[in-house]
Amino acid sequence: MRTMRIGKLNKRVTFVSYDDERDELGQNKKAFKDVKTVWATFAPVRGREYYEAQKIREEVTYKLYCRYLPSVTSDMYIRYKDKLYEITSVIDVDLEHKMLEIYCVEKIKKVNKLE
Repeated sequence: MRTMRIGKLNKRVTFVSYDDERDELGQNKKAFKDVKTVWATFAPVRGREYYEAQKIREEVTYKLYCRYLPSVTSDMYIRYKDKLYEITSVIDVDLEHKMLEIYCVEKIKKVNKLE
């Protein structure tokens, strides 16, 4: 059994998801919609580089802890400091409905610099 240390929840994050909305022409379009803003612990866990379409991509994985929210799913995103992070997994710690452990990924595009 893990206990949540409330003092460590020092980052303000917002869970967002895609939602259908109509534009001025009456057409459906996808847009991000804020679901819930909470306090969380948010820190990088690991990083890696890989090739995709002959370009080097960098990917950083983050781990987030927050209070239990039943509406959070792995098809959502997290917004923190004007960056979006794609949620890869949501774990209910010890199945107690008290704390969530969330893994998310920030994909960074690298710019090739010629020297």
